[in-house]
Formats: sequence, structure tokens, C-alpha cells
Amino acid sequence: MTVSTTVAESTSTATTSHNPTPPGLAFVNFPSPFAQSLIEEALSSVLPDIRISCELGPVTPRLQWADYDLMSFDEARHDPRYLISSYIYRKALIRKHLLHNTATEYLAKCRHRGVSSALALPRGWVLDIQFADELDEALMDDLYDLAAAMRANETRKEREWFILKPGFADKGQGIRLFSTADELRAIFEEFEPPSDDEGEDGEGGEDGEEDEVHQDAGATAVLTQHLRQFVIQEYMPRPMLFDVTPSGLVGHKVHLRAHVLVTGAWEVYLSHALFVLFAGVRYTPPRSDDLDLRPHLTNVCIQTGQAPGQVLHFWAMGGATALAHTPTGYVATGTIDDAWLEATFAKTGAVIAEAVRAAAECGSFNLQLMENAFELFGVDLLLSHPHPHPHPDLACARDDAAPPVPDVTLLEFNASPDVVNSGDALRPNLVEMFEGIVRIGVVPFFGRGENAMALGEDRWGWRKVGKGEVRGWA
Repeated sequence: MTVSTTVAESTSTATTSHNPTPPGLAFVNFPSPFAQSLIEEALSSVLPDIRISCELGPVTPRLQWADYDLMSFDEARHDPRYLISSYIYRKALIRKHLLHNTATEYLAKCRHRGVSSALALPRGWVLDIQFADELDEALMDDLYDLAAAMRANETRKEREWFILKPGFADKGQGIRLFSTADELRAIFEEFEPPSDDEGEDGEGGEDGEEDEVHQDAGATAVLTQHLRQFVIQEYMPRPMLFDVTPSGLVGHKVHLRAHVLVTGAWEVYLSHALFVLFAGVRYTPPRSDDLDLRPHLTNVCIQTGQAPGQVLHFWAMGGATALAHTPTGYVATGTIDDAWLEATFAKTGAVIAEAVRAAAECGSFNLQLMENAFELFGVDLLLSHPHPHPHPDLACARDDAAPPVPDVTLLEFNASPDVVNSGDALRPNLVEMFEGIVRIGVVPFFGRGENAMALGEDRWGWRKVGKGEVRGWA
């Protein structure tokens, strides 16, 4: 591999949109050294003659694989010979409130057509708010049914819970749980900026640093006036828990981090590098008198210093015990086997493919798919016990019986997934994943490679799970 300091690739003439000549030079630049090394290693392994530069020069290379803010989009927008590693417009997927709106519209269309859909997401609402005193009006208008549910909670023994997520934040910032209007109001009051009087003296603390709002809340507070759009979702009540301790049945909440490749306009692939992320504290249902977020948040970035806080490879979960939480404690619902893993993986792929289809059909203003682009997304999904909830007195039919295939619920899409949080132990899986991206998303574009993968086929550590087309590209 030759690493250049500037890009100076000669322009060549192509007769088709997929140029049959190799790119020669690739611009690769990511802030994460871990991600940078994986991409360079994958390109050099699959395309040994390629040269790699970490800087853009006066002439843009025909392959750019870089952070969104570092790429040049001008050539790719006007010349289909240029391949880029990100769609220019994809907010319909990566912004929580827009994904919610897109998916909700798509599911409504499916119901109108009488067509079933694999897409599942929590019941929810979008809230546009800048200050806490705007909440009451919203509860009487757009959030009327949410307000009714919260009023009903005041007389319920077992409350229905909801989760608040800022539309633009990540890394667990601003996520809160609530069950009543007073609790929701208190959250937005927490997010209010300091008053002018509090900052007049410029003290900002004894050490002279600027005030950071409510860092005592696990360093996850946000300023409402900086975000405005929020998503409120029902808190899924039957999470599938897993025991990761040697000391008995102790359930921890998990979510799946799927790595998803979208290419062209459009095909969807699901990587076998599917990871299971654990909350660092044993699961207990939320309670108003002791609302600890740690049993409910599985984001890796907030697990520092907590146990177990693990990231495990999905396919290594065979033999693990699945648990449900009941009023009398944890109940084992089965032992994970290969058939359960395959069924859950297939279900995950179906949900993700349908989400991309929803964005392509109903979010075209905020998702513009193009033939000369590909993108890797990190997709988070929740596993839940299918209804009805396991009874506390029920035991598995056999000690080695598998649990039911879980309900798989879409949570969010993330651009530029932070693969470094997966850890060095999972690096071999990531190496295979990135080499697969080169073989699927890069090599065919430049007229090389094998025959296209069929829907449902596994190759190079990926499975093709979806395919469609966008008007204007077909």
C-alpha cells in the first residue's frame, strides 16, 4: 500500500456510469484511527494496486471513503463515474424524528393497501419544543393521546412508561424515562439553559471553567433550545434479558447493533458482524421513586467503569440463557441455539430492509439514493419477548429448549458507526466486514468482481436482505 499526502489523480474518460477501470487512488480519511486502519487494510487486501491518500488535492479521486464532513460531493453529484461512501441526503434514516415520521407514514400506507410489513417500531410521537413552558400546549394538541395515557398512569398499579430521545443527539445524550406529565415537565426544566442572572458573574464554577448544564445527570443532559425536535416512544415492556454472570440467573437488558450496508439505488446488506450490547446494571423495571437509567440504557459509551458492560458477538451467544423479568424475579425462558440465532438474524434483516424501503418510498425529500454511493450504517434494535409475557411459574419444557424467536423492534439508524467501541477482541469480525464492503460496494462499481448476490444469499460475511429501485435510476 502506498500512502500519498495529496491527491493528484489524472482524469480518465469513461463510457458508462460504472467505470470499468479501477480507481487507482482512493481518498480515505476518518477521525477514528481504528476505523481508518480497518478501511485501509480492507482496500489493500481486496485491491492491492490501489493507492490511498488521507488528503484531498486539486483533483478529486474517483473513490472517496471518508467522514461525511471531509468528502467533496461536487463531482459525484454531476458525474456518475465518481463513487462516494455516503449518500448526500439521508436524514430520513439517521434523524430519529424523521425516521419515526417516515416509518409511521409507510406503515399507514401498508395498512391502507392491506399489505403486511416486517417493520416494527415503538408507538411514538414527535415533539418540537424549545422551552419547558411550551409543553402544556403540546399535551393538549399533538400529544393528546400521550397525555391521556399519562393521566391513566396516575391510578394504575403498573404504569405504562415512555422514553424521551432528542432527535439530533447521540451517545445516550438526553435520553430520559417518564410516566406522568409532571415527570416529563421536570425533564424539560432540567434541560433549560441557565438564566442570565446565574451567568452574570462569569464564575462558571470554582475552577473557572464554563458551566456545563446538569452534568450530575450522568453527563447526558442537553439544552432543549439547541435540539428542538424530540421523539417520545413507548418503553417496550418485555425486554428479552440475558444472563452474563457465572453466579446465577441475573438478567441484563441488551440491544443489537447491526452493521448495514446500503448500496446504489438501492440494495441492503446485513453483516454477520452483529453485536449484542449489554447494560452495565442488572435489569429492573422503571420506578418513579428510584429512576436509575443504567439498567435501561445499553449504549456502550455510557458503560465505562460498570460491569458487565459487554459487547459480544451475536453468533457467540449460543448456549446463553434468555430470561424474562416477572413480579417474582427472573425466569429462564430457554437456551439459545443455532436455529434461534438464524431465525433472529433473518428477522433482523427483514426489519432493516423494510425500514430502508420505507425511507425510499416515504422519505424521498430527506433520503436521496444515488447509484454512485454506498454507506455503512449502525442500526440499533431491541429484542422483546413475544406476547403474552412468560408466566413466573412456567419453566422451560426442557433445560435445553430454545426461547421463542423475539420480536425485533427498530430503534435508530446511525451514520458512521463507532466501530472502536466493539473492542480489539472483535476486530477480526470487523476486518471481514470491511473487506466485504469493498467486494460488494466498491469492486463491482469499477467493473470487477463476481456475479451480483441474490436476495437472501450470504457472501463475504454479508447477507443481502433487501432490494428496490428509485424512480429516475431504473
